[in-house]
Amino acid sequence: MKKRYIKKLDITLSPLGFGVMRLPQNKDGSFSPEIYDLLAKSHELGINYYDTGYDYLGGKSETLIRDALVKHVPRNSLYIADKMPTWRVSDQADIERIFSTQLERLGVDYIDFYLLHALNKNYWEKLKKLGILEFLEKKRGEGMIHKVGFSLHDDCDVLQIIESPYDWDFVLLQINYYDWIIQHAQENYAYLEKRGIPVMAMEPVGGGRLANLPFEAESIFREIDPARSPAAWALRYVAALPNVIVTLSGMSDISQLKDNVNAVFDIEEPINEEPYNEVMAILRSKNMISCGGCGYCLGECPKKIDIPLCFQKYNDNEMFGVSLEQGDFGYFYFDFVPPDKQAHHCIKCGACNKRCPQGVDIPSELQKVHTTAATARLGVEVTDISKLCDNKKVILFGSSELGLSYLRILTSFGIDVYAFCDNNEIIWNTSLEGVKIISPIELSDIKDNAVVLISSTHYKPINEQLRNMNVKVIN
Repeated sequence: MKKRYIKKLDITLSPLGFGVMRLPQNKDGSFSPEIYDLLAKSHELGINYYDTGYDYLGGKSETLIRDALVKHVPRNSLYIADKMPTWRVSDQADIERIFSTQLERLGVDYIDFYLLHALNKNYWEKLKKLGILEFLEKKRGEGMIHKVGFSLHDDCDVLQIIESPYDWDFVLLQINYYDWIIQHAQENYAYLEKRGIPVMAMEPVGGGRLANLPFEAESIFREIDPARSPAAWALRYVAALPNVIVTLSGMSDISQLKDNVNAVFDIEEPINEEPYNEVMAILRSKNMISCGGCGYCLGECPKKIDIPLCFQKYNDNEMFGVSLEQGDFGYFYFDFVPPDKQAHHCIKCGACNKRCPQGVDIPSELQKVHTTAATARLGVEVTDISKLCDNKKVILFGSSELGLSYLRILTSFGIDVYAFCDNNEIIWNTSLEGVKIISPIELSDIKDNAVVLISSTHYKPINEQLRNMNVKVIN
């Protein structure tokens, strides 16, 4: 890989940096030998900038860099970027303790690029009062920090507030062609370029969103260059920006590494905006949630909802849709997101919002995910069910796993199920999760005061059966 000399920093850097944030881990939190080989191979291919964080990979990202790289290659062949977790700092003692821990985990005497992590206005004001600038200057003077910067997921007004009182060496921004306008990236980038402050770029592939495009969007790129992957297109867009000195990528296997290295091997070629604009028009027509999958929200959720997974399933459906042969979105959501991790457990406490770098209103988006999945699974709008019930008894016809799923969905919306109905006489007069199972004869006796949802894969014959019984079916 062709490295570039950055005059402002008096450093020669690889245009591609390795983001050590999303690497796969074993169940016990350890890493397979392939991950160590991947990091070693990246260094062999010319990458010399490695970005980590105090909380990345469950707090094991820094030690991974130590064991995979620091112990095996010359220290001056590595530029390590690490971050002060602003949300974990309550006093000056926290700042010193965290920094010392990072040096120990990394197995180094100094950190090349040190950042204040995910700054916003509130975190900035807190850290200033705790003397963070004095701390940075002290560590810089002692040679323990070489370059100082911060990462930002906010607008340009906040950027100017943070940038103005200190001589920052660099800033880490989220930049990709999707967020160029949506997430303030263009405005923030232009401000820093004008100020002469180099930019490191994170999330060039949008947390993976831009690596897997809808067919009609990917076809636009393929027509121009069939050999170049969507991820490579996304990387090139960012890496070619004149003031971006390093573009971070979270590569998780050798094929991704080679693809990314090839994408930025020669980035002098000017970017043609036209295909990106066409792809963006398609993507913006989708009702996607702007989640990068960073997982910062997970530690804050008292209900332990798997927020990134819920959003991923929703976005996959928006991006690609689901064929009838595969099943509907409700199937992919309710059957593949563990029941205790699903969106409906949200209590709207808002703790997650404070940690989301994308500014997503997570509770409201979780509600959207759950409502959309429920509608897909039930085959009818939940609000319509409430209206159609109108003090009538709700009956679920079918007491298999699908019926159980219907029960849990309706209960999550505060809709009481009076009974299951089933044609299997063996289970009549028993119950499922506290709800009794009745026969079709009993259903016929209460049909004038009941509405039925068919919760069985045998939909057509059951629907015909209920029509003959003059029972109201609402799905």
